[in-house]
Amino acid sequence: MYINCHTYYSLRYGTIKPERLLAIASENGLQTLALTDINNTSACLDFVRLSSKYKIKPVLGVDFRNGVQQQFIVIAKNNQGFQEINSYLSKFLHDQNLKIPEKPEVPFHNCYVIYPYEHEKQYHLKANEFLGIKPKDLNKLQFSKWSIHRKKLVVLQTVSFENKKGFNTHRLLRAIDNNTLLSKLPQSEQGEETDVMLPYNELRVA
Repeated sequence: MYINCHTYYSLRYGTIKPERLLAIASENGLQTLALTDINNTSACLDFVRLSSKYKIKPVLGVDFRNGVQQQFIVIAKNNQGFQEINSYLSKFLHDQNLKIPEKPEVPFHNCYVIYPYEHEKQYHLKANEFLGIKPKDLNKLQFSKWSIHRKKLVVLQTVSFENKKGFNTHRLLRAIDNNTLLSKLPQSEQGEETDVMLPYNELRVA
Protein backbone atom coordinates (compact mmCIF):
# COMPACT_ATOMS: atom_id res chain seq x y z
CA MET A 1 0.00 0.00 0.00
CA TYR A 2 1.18 3.50 -0.82
CA ILE A 3 0.97 5.46 2.44
CA ASN A 4 2.06 8.95 1.32
CA CYS A 5 0.10 10.24 -1.67
CA HIS A 6 -0.59 13.87 -2.53
CA THR A 7 -3.14 15.61 -4.75
CA TYR A 8 -3.20 19.23 -5.82
CA TYR A 9 -4.85 19.93 -2.46
CA SER A 10 -1.29 19.76 -1.14
CA LEU A 11 -1.22 23.45 -1.97
CA ARG A 12 1.71 24.76 -4.01
CA TYR A 13 3.21 21.28 -3.96
CA GLY A 14 1.07 18.44 -5.36
CA THR A 15 -0.16 18.35 -8.97
CA ILE A 16 -2.55 15.38 -9.30
CA LYS A 17 -6.35 15.57 -9.31
CA PRO A 18 -7.90 13.32 -6.63
CA GLU A 19 -9.75 11.19 -9.18
CA ARG A 20 -6.65 10.92 -11.35
CA LEU A 21 -4.71 9.64 -8.33
CA LEU A 22 -7.26 6.83 -7.97
CA ALA A 23 -7.07 6.09 -11.69
CA ILE A 24 -3.27 5.84 -11.56
CA ALA A 25 -3.51 3.48 -8.60
CA SER A 26 -6.01 1.31 -10.48
CA GLU A 27 -3.78 1.25 -13.56
CA ASN A 28 -0.93 0.01 -11.38
CA GLY A 29 -3.02 -2.78 -9.87
CA LEU A 30 -3.33 -1.34 -6.37
CA GLN A 31 -6.24 -2.29 -4.12
CA THR A 32 -5.58 0.08 -1.19
CA LEU A 33 -4.37 3.68 -1.26
CA ALA A 34 -3.72 6.26 1.46
CA LEU A 35 -4.39 9.91 0.71
CA THR A 36 -2.13 12.05 2.90
CA ASP A 37 -2.15 15.58 1.55
CA ILE A 38 0.23 18.07 3.13
CA ASN A 39 -1.46 19.81 6.06
CA ASN A 40 -4.85 19.39 4.37
CA THR A 41 -7.87 17.05 4.37
CA SER A 42 -10.01 18.90 1.79
CA ALA A 43 -9.82 16.14 -0.83
CA CYS A 44 -10.74 13.30 1.52
CA LEU A 45 -14.52 13.18 1.04
CA ASP A 46 -14.27 13.19 -2.76
CA PHE A 47 -11.50 10.61 -2.57
CA VAL A 48 -13.69 8.26 -0.52
CA ARG A 49 -16.72 8.89 -2.73
CA LEU A 50 -14.84 8.11 -5.94
CA SER A 51 -12.79 5.18 -4.65
CA SER A 52 -15.44 2.52 -5.32
CA LYS A 53 -15.47 3.51 -8.99
CA TYR A 54 -11.84 2.40 -9.21
CA LYS A 55 -12.20 -0.54 -6.79
CA ILE A 56 -9.74 1.04 -4.38
CA LYS A 57 -10.00 0.83 -0.60
CA PRO A 58 -9.46 4.43 0.61
CA VAL A 59 -7.33 5.23 3.64
CA LEU A 60 -7.10 8.79 4.98
CA GLY A 61 -4.38 10.74 6.72
CA VAL A 62 -2.22 13.86 6.67
CA ASP A 63 1.42 14.53 5.83
CA PHE A 64 2.43 17.03 8.53
CA ARG A 65 5.12 19.40 7.27
CA ASN A 66 6.77 22.72 7.98
CA GLY A 67 7.07 24.07 4.46
CA VAL A 68 8.53 21.14 2.55
CA GLN A 69 10.16 19.59 5.65
CA GLN A 70 8.28 16.41 6.46
CA GLN A 71 7.85 15.84 10.19
CA PHE A 72 5.56 12.80 10.26
CA ILE A 73 2.58 11.19 8.57
CA VAL A 74 -0.55 10.26 10.49
CA ILE A 75 -2.94 7.67 9.04
CA ALA A 76 -6.39 7.07 10.48
CA LYS A 77 -7.46 3.54 11.45
CA ASN A 78 -11.14 4.55 11.52
CA ASN A 79 -13.50 7.56 11.67
CA GLN A 80 -12.37 8.39 15.21
CA GLY A 81 -8.80 8.48 13.97
CA PHE A 82 -9.74 10.86 11.17
CA GLN A 83 -11.35 13.13 13.76
CA GLU A 84 -8.17 13.02 15.86
CA ILE A 85 -6.13 14.06 12.82
CA ASN A 86 -8.40 16.97 11.97
CA SER A 87 -8.48 18.20 15.57
CA TYR A 88 -4.68 18.16 15.76
CA LEU A 89 -4.24 19.77 12.34
CA SER A 90 -6.72 22.56 13.11
CA LYS A 91 -4.58 24.21 15.75
CA PHE A 92 -1.73 24.68 13.26
CA LEU A 93 -4.06 26.00 10.56
CA HIS A 94 -5.59 28.50 12.98
CA ASP A 95 -2.23 29.82 14.18
CA GLN A 96 0.35 30.23 11.42
CA ASN A 97 3.03 31.02 14.00
CA LEU A 98 2.93 27.47 15.37
CA LYS A 99 5.51 25.04 14.07
CA ILE A 100 4.75 21.37 13.69
CA PRO A 101 7.08 19.47 16.05
CA GLU A 102 9.22 16.46 15.22
CA LYS A 103 6.75 14.28 17.13
CA PRO A 104 3.07 14.93 17.87
CA GLU A 105 2.45 16.25 21.38
CA VAL A 106 -0.88 14.45 21.67
CA PRO A 107 -1.55 10.69 21.60
CA PHE A 108 -3.25 9.30 18.52
CA HIS A 109 -5.32 6.43 19.86
CA ASN A 110 -6.90 5.53 16.52
CA CYS A 111 -4.07 6.30 14.11
CA TYR A 112 -0.70 5.13 12.90
CA VAL A 113 2.23 7.57 12.95
CA ILE A 114 5.08 7.21 10.44
CA TYR A 115 8.36 9.11 10.75
CA PRO A 116 10.67 9.55 7.75
CA TYR A 117 13.82 7.55 8.46
CA GLU A 118 17.02 9.50 9.06
CA HIS A 119 20.25 7.57 9.42
CA GLU A 120 21.80 7.68 12.92
CA LYS A 121 18.81 9.54 14.39
CA GLN A 122 17.53 8.12 17.67
CA TYR A 123 13.94 6.88 17.66
CA HIS A 124 11.78 5.68 20.54
CA LEU A 125 8.71 4.29 18.85
CA LYS A 126 5.37 3.55 20.45
CA ALA A 127 3.26 0.57 19.45
CA ASN A 128 1.43 2.58 16.76
CA GLU A 129 4.56 4.33 15.41
CA PHE A 130 6.76 3.24 12.51
CA LEU A 131 9.70 4.36 10.39
CA GLY A 132 9.12 5.09 6.71
CA ILE A 133 11.89 3.77 4.48
CA LYS A 134 12.46 5.24 1.02
CA PRO A 135 14.32 3.23 -1.66
CA LYS A 136 17.28 5.62 -1.32
CA ASP A 137 17.51 4.75 2.41
CA LEU A 138 18.14 1.03 1.88
CA ASN A 139 21.94 1.17 1.71
CA LYS A 140 22.26 3.08 4.99
CA LEU A 141 19.53 1.05 6.66
CA GLN A 142 21.59 -2.14 6.50
CA PHE A 143 24.12 -0.50 8.86
CA SER A 144 21.43 0.61 11.31
CA LYS A 145 20.04 -1.25 14.32
CA TRP A 146 16.61 -0.84 12.73
CA SER A 147 17.53 -3.29 9.99
CA ILE A 148 16.64 -6.14 12.37
CA HIS A 149 13.39 -4.54 13.53
CA ARG A 150 11.48 -5.13 10.31
CA LYS A 151 8.08 -5.00 12.00
CA LYS A 152 8.63 -1.29 12.69
CA LEU A 153 9.56 -0.43 9.09
CA VAL A 154 7.20 0.49 6.26
CA VAL A 155 7.81 1.42 2.62
CA LEU A 156 7.66 5.19 2.11
CA GLN A 157 7.41 5.77 -1.63
CA THR A 158 5.90 9.24 -1.85
CA VAL A 159 3.55 10.03 -4.74
CA SER A 160 3.29 13.74 -5.60
CA PHE A 161 3.44 13.75 -9.41
CA GLU A 162 2.21 11.58 -12.24
CA ASN A 163 5.18 12.11 -14.54
CA LYS A 164 7.95 14.50 -15.62
CA LYS A 165 5.40 17.13 -16.69
CA GLY A 166 3.81 17.01 -13.24
CA PHE A 167 7.22 17.42 -11.61
CA ASN A 168 7.93 20.50 -13.75
CA THR A 169 4.57 21.97 -12.72
CA HIS A 170 5.48 21.25 -9.09
CA ARG A 171 8.72 23.20 -9.46
CA LEU A 172 6.81 26.17 -10.84
CA LEU A 173 4.45 26.04 -7.86
CA ARG A 174 7.38 25.89 -5.46
CA ALA A 175 9.03 28.90 -7.15
CA ILE A 176 5.79 30.87 -6.78
CA ASP A 177 5.47 29.85 -3.13
CA ASN A 178 9.04 30.97 -2.47
CA ASN A 179 8.65 34.15 -4.54
CA THR A 180 11.74 33.32 -6.55
CA LEU A 181 12.80 32.55 -10.09
CA LEU A 182 12.64 28.92 -11.16
CA SER A 183 16.37 29.02 -11.91
CA LYS A 184 17.03 30.07 -8.30
CA LEU A 185 14.75 27.52 -6.62
CA PRO A 186 16.90 25.44 -4.22
CA GLN A 187 16.54 21.66 -4.25
CA SER A 188 15.67 21.80 -0.56
CA GLU A 189 12.42 23.57 -1.52
CA GLN A 190 11.18 20.93 -3.93
CA GLY A 191 10.29 17.28 -4.03
CA GLU A 192 12.12 14.56 -5.91
CA GLU A 193 11.43 13.60 -9.50
CA THR A 194 11.14 9.98 -8.32
CA ASP A 195 8.05 10.81 -6.21
CA VAL A 196 5.76 8.98 -8.62
CA MET A 197 3.67 5.83 -8.41
CA LEU A 198 5.34 2.59 -9.47
CA PRO A 199 3.72 -0.77 -10.25
CA TYR A 200 3.79 -3.04 -7.19
CA ASN A 201 6.39 -5.44 -8.62
CA GLU A 202 8.65 -2.58 -9.67
CA LEU A 203 8.42 -1.02 -6.20
CA ARG A 204 9.44 -4.33 -4.64
CA VAL A 205 12.57 -4.40 -6.82
CA ALA A 206 13.37 -0.74 -5.99
